[in-house]
Amino acid sequence: MNYTLINENDQLQSVVDAITAVDLVGIDTEFVAEDCYRPDLCLLQVSTREAVFIVDPKTIDDISSVWQALLDPARTVIVHAGREEILFAHRATGMAVPKLFDVQVALGLMGGEYPASYGKLLHRLLGENVPKGETRTDWRKRPLTRAQLEYAALDVLHLPLLYDALTEQLIAAGRLRWLEDELARRQDNLIQTQEQEGWFKLSGIQSLHGKQLSIVRELWLWRDQRAQLKDMPARRVLRDDLIVELAKRGSSDPAKIAHIRGLHHSGFQRFLPEIADCVTRGAKLPAPVAPWIGQSKRARPPALLQQFLTAAMSYLCRTNNIAPAIVGTSDDVGRLAGYWLDGARLTESDEEFPQLLRGWRAELVGEPLYHIFTGKRALCVVDPKDEMPLGLCDAH
Repeated sequence: MNYTLINENDQLQSVVDAITAVDLVGIDTEFVAEDCYRPDLCLLQVSTREAVFIVDPKTIDDISSVWQALLDPARTVIVHAGREEILFAHRATGMAVPKLFDVQVALGLMGGEYPASYGKLLHRLLGENVPKGETRTDWRKRPLTRAQLEYAALDVLHLPLLYDALTEQLIAAGRLRWLEDELARRQDNLIQTQEQEGWFKLSGIQSLHGKQLSIVRELWLWRDQRAQLKDMPARRVLRDDLIVELAKRGSSDPAKIAHIRGLHHSGFQRFLPEIADCVTRGAKLPAPVAPWIGQSKRARPPALLQQFLTAAMSYLCRTNNIAPAIVGTSDDVGRLAGYWLDGARLTESDEEFPQLLRGWRAELVGEPLYHIFTGKRALCVVDPKDEMPLGLCDAH
């Protein structure tokens, strides 16, 4: 297949020129994530309707001009499961991609499997197959082989055609705006999550309070800074459960810290004074505000009610030809039922307002579920032999 490898600085402008000359661009990335602080970008693939480029950031000083070229609001950027592409673009430019089209999400909105692999999606829509031989390849190693480069090129070659096929379906179903709204929401949430401190997401932290939370935050900040400095996963510096245990004990005595299981081996000995300093600082600071502090205690629906409404949501999704996994989870249904049990006192501007009552989800499942919840409609067995045996009927 034809592609152009961009591995020298003076070649990069040709990619930028190709992007700025069109209004539709497909992108993909190859990266390594398991042993570094953030995913290490190894390749950026770009496709237009006319050409495919493979940009090698390991041999080019700065590829930010390519990321910048993708930010024109008049230009659609096509991705497949584009979480890392969004984050790479944001780190390079400080901005979100204004006109994003994710083929995986688009297929889910049209009732296809979600999340679908690129190979399954490509075969379903275009009848094409992609090789899997390089899925475990070492993308950092240079020089790259021809097989690696062809595999990388194939990941973007068909993105414009997938865009055409899915856009036609979305327009016919009246769901193109749904995709735009969904991708804007997901991108905003993803970037916001990356920009905020993550100490309050540690498992087991909600049992802590006051100074313990301050200690957690100081230890998390120290761990994050050290992981970034050494370019290694944060949990390899200090495990989440050890941060929580240190906060529970609240001792800044290095000798006592050294006896905590998981901190007693020799590799941690040189860090004990720094860990002790974190505990000392945390004990002197006011308690940080965690997201769950001050929130109203929501009513919890009975488990059977949540299961029943989840089954009803699945029915509504399937009869409306949309993947249930893209609409919501059982937890989303639980929050929705809890909201109703609590008297529906929240407004849409409230962060705790149920996701299933926002935007296109409200009409698709939120309102029908309310009719079931209030007993106006019922979920009944229509044909026990059918693949979808359920149906809605008026309650008697």
